[in-house]
Amino acid sequence: MILSAFLTLSLAAGPATDAAAALVRDGAARVSDGLAAVSALAAPAREMPVYRPEARSVSNWRSETKAGLLPVSLAWTAWAAPTDPAFVARCVKLNNYWCIKRARWDGEIGGDQEGHTGFATAGQGADAAVSLLRRYYGEYGRRSALAIVRRWAPAECAAPVAARAVGPGRAASPARPASPALAALAPQGIGRTLRARFLASHGRGGAPRRVARAPARPVAAPAARPTAGNALRVQPWSALARMQGRPRQPARAVKAPPLPTIATGIGETARPVAPAAIEPVRALDGARLAAEAAALPTLAVAPASALPPSLRPPAPLCGSDEVRIQNYAAHIAGSVGVKPGDDLGLFTPEGRATERLAPVLLAMSAVELGALRASPALVAAAIARAEAERGAASRQAEAQPASP
Repeated sequence: MILSAFLTLSLAAGPATDAAAALVRDGAARVSDGLAAVSALAAPAREMPVYRPEARSVSNWRSETKAGLLPVSLAWTAWAAPTDPAFVARCVKLNNYWCIKRARWDGEIGGDQEGHTGFATAGQGADAAVSLLRRYYGEYGRRSALAIVRRWAPAECAAPVAARAVGPGRAASPARPASPALAALAPQGIGRTLRARFLASHGRGGAPRRVARAPARPVAAPAARPTAGNALRVQPWSALARMQGRPRQPARAVKAPPLPTIATGIGETARPVAPAAIEPVRALDGARLAAEAAALPTLAVAPASALPPSLRPPAPLCGSDEVRIQNYAAHIAGSVGVKPGDDLGLFTPEGRATERLAPVLLAMSAVELGALRASPALVAAAIARAEAERGAASRQAEAQPASP
């Protein structure tokens, strides 16, 4: 204010004071430059965002939520809360509002164990979403909501993959792990379940198959009972446990009086002698069980098609994933008023984005983030940048001279 008043009085004094007015203007410019420099030094330096593996988040995710997410009340709550609120999805902390997987994107600075990308800013995450949708629609030919979701958020369950024979000179590819549902039902593998072992050792109707047995021991030496390391053990409440310590009483032979010679051929025919009952000690013989286990077919390396129907692994439990995919696709298709199997019309044949791209991106972020969703301004800015890059690339291609 003082400088402005002094400048006014100097101008009113007449042309003789032009030199003084110039000096005043120079002094005011120097003062303003000094104040700007002092303000720049006093302002804290903006640190570069980094990915924190222990927290599975990007360092600046809270500041990005203020302008990049809706509703504003929840976005500002996530920004100001001292701890992570329960409604904040994991992809929000990665500045990745579409849960895109890692693929060396522009602005990618890390990723979690599931492969989701951590972006330096939310705008770079939106740019990756626009680029990925353009690739799905143009290069992969996935133009319906259902086709896009099956690739964007595929089912997490899958049937187990059997090991394949590797030819000479070729490296063995790692086998894919079994599905979570199958791993929960059979932690040791489908070939080690009780039903698989029973079906492998028995034929139709439950008849036992012939297996290689270990050579029999001398009758005089009693077989050792299984120790704690064997697969089977005697339960303390079983009848076999109650029989332990009691010597087996020899069966007393009953001598029938001889038949008179006059009755020869009149009485009943001699019955076949029943085979001796299997002794419990012999039934729990460790060597016999090991021989039977070794004779069982190996299911881990056999393809599922080569196994009998009773031994084939069950179909993966993908019912919940299919419902999730159908609901996801219906939400996307409903944002533009089409069915999940119809063409969304996101891009023209020339590759230009249509007005349907923005609502589809907003609907996808709402499904991925739950209570939060990307703001229209964030999506519109990403689409504008993508269109500017596409136009620049097309003009550059047109400017290049045709090859002879």
